[in-house]
Amino acid sequence: MATQPMAPTHAVVHSHHVPRRRQCVRRRGIFIRSAAAAAASSVVPTDTLSAAFWDYNLLFRSQRDECPDPVPLGVTEGAIPPDFPAGTYYLTGPGMFSDDHGSTVHPLDGHGYLRSFRFHPGDGRVLYSARYVETAAKREESGDGDGASWRFTHRGPFSVLQGGKKVGNVKVMKNVANTSVLRWGGRLLCLWEGGEPYEVNPCTLKTLGPFDLLGLAGSDDKPPPRENASARRTQRPWLQEAGLDVAAHLLRPVLSGVFNMPGKRLLAHYKVDPRRGRLLMVACNAEDMLLPRSNFTFYEFDAHFDLIQKREFVVPDHLMIHDWAFTDSHYVLLGNKIKLDIPGSLLAVTGTHPMIAALAVDPSKQSTPVYLLPRSPEAEARGRDWSVPIEAPSQMWSVHVGNAFEEENRRGGLDIRLHMSGCSYQWFHFHRMFGNFGTAQKQLLILHLHVAARTITE
Repeated sequence: MATQPMAPTHAVVHSHHVPRRRQCVRRRGIFIRSAAAAAASSVVPTDTLSAAFWDYNLLFRSQRDECPDPVPLGVTEGAIPPDFPAGTYYLTGPGMFSDDHGSTVHPLDGHGYLRSFRFHPGDGRVLYSARYVETAAKREESGDGDGASWRFTHRGPFSVLQGGKKVGNVKVMKNVANTSVLRWGGRLLCLWEGGEPYEVNPCTLKTLGPFDLLGLAGSDDKPPPRENASARRTQRPWLQEAGLDVAAHLLRPVLSGVFNMPGKRLLAHYKVDPRRGRLLMVACNAEDMLLPRSNFTFYEFDAHFDLIQKREFVVPDHLMIHDWAFTDSHYVLLGNKIKLDIPGSLLAVTGTHPMIAALAVDPSKQSTPVYLLPRSPEAEARGRDWSVPIEAPSQMWSVHVGNAFEEENRRGGLDIRLHMSGCSYQWFHFHRMFGNFGTAQKQLLILHLHVAARTITE
C-alpha cells in the first residue's frame, strides 16, 4: 500500500456500524456518539495503536444507511464549552466503496457522503444527520437513488471494476462530490476534483442539483480568450508551442465527447480571502493531464457569487495540482511534476488498470518548483517573470497547503511564508495512495520564499 493518504480522514462512523467496544469517534479531544450508545456504557476505551488502526480502517467501510432526520448525540468525555458558538459543522467524504456485484472502488472514487453536526451550546445538544450527494453517477449506481442495491458502472479515475464492464468502459469522469464542502453566499456546495459542484440544502442535506459555478453550461469545448495578455510566457521554441497547441486542439473533443470530461477541470480546494470578502477558485484545462503544459484559470467571486476577477496563466511544465495557496499579491502553486506513462496508458485503455495509470510522477529534478503567479496587474507590473519558478532545494510532492502570507524583510523586499504538508516522490504512487498506517513519511513543512533573491529555505 502507499505511503501516505491523499485526502483528509473525512468519514464519520455511525454507532450502529461500529463494533460495540469501539462505539465512539474522537474529534478534537471530545468523544461523540449517539445518546443511546452513551447510555449503554459509561466506560471510555483507552486509545491504543491497535484501536487507532481499526478506527482508520473503518473510514473505508461503506455506509449503507442515511440519516436524513437529525439524531441527538451525547458527549461521553469532556464537555461542549458554554461559549462555544452555535452553528453547523459540515463534513464530506467518500461513503460507498463496495457494491453488491463484486466491485470495490478506490476511496477517491467513493460516492460523496455529507454529514452535519448542529451545535446548540445553550442546552448542550448536538444533532447529527447524513445523506448521500445525489449526483448523476450516484443515482445510476444505486438503483435510481433508492440505495437498495448498488452496482458500480463508472470506472472512475482511480478504480478497476471487478464486477462490471472493463473493456470499452469510457465512464471515467465519475463526479462523486466527495472532496470538500463549501458554505458561501447562502449556498452549500459539495465539490469534486474534476467536475462542477453539487448544491445541497443546508438544512435538510437534500441535493438540489449541479451548480454552474464557472458559467460553462452550454458552452463548447473551445478555450475562452485569455483576458490578461501576458498569460502565456514560454521558454520553449515556437515550433514546440505550436505542436502543443495542435495536440490540445485534437485532444479536447476526444476527452469531451468520449470520456465526458469538461473543458475546464475545477479543483476541489477553494480559498477564502476574508479581508476582501472573496471566494477564490482555480480550474485547469482537461488536456493538461496529457501534455507538458499547464493552464490555470483563477476566479474570484464576491459574497453573491458574482465574478470579480479572472486571471489565466500557462505554465510550461507538466504539473498535477491538488491544493494551492494565495497571498495579498500572488497565487502560489507547488509544482507536483508528472509525465505521461505510455505502457500505463495502454493498460488503462484496456480497462484492466485504472485511468490514472496513464500518469507517473516525474522525479527528474531534485528540487521542487514553486510558482508565484501575480494576483493583480499591479503585482505583475513589478517585472518578475512569473513563468520561471523559485526552486525549493528538496524534492517534495505537495499534498495540502495550510496557509501562506507575505511579510516585508529587512531589506525592504517581499518574503512569503508557506505552510504545507508533503512527502518525497519515492514514497508516492498514484495506484496506492492509502495505507501503511502509522508511518511518518508525510511531513509538515514551512517554506520561506525570498522573492527578490529567488531562493527558498525550509
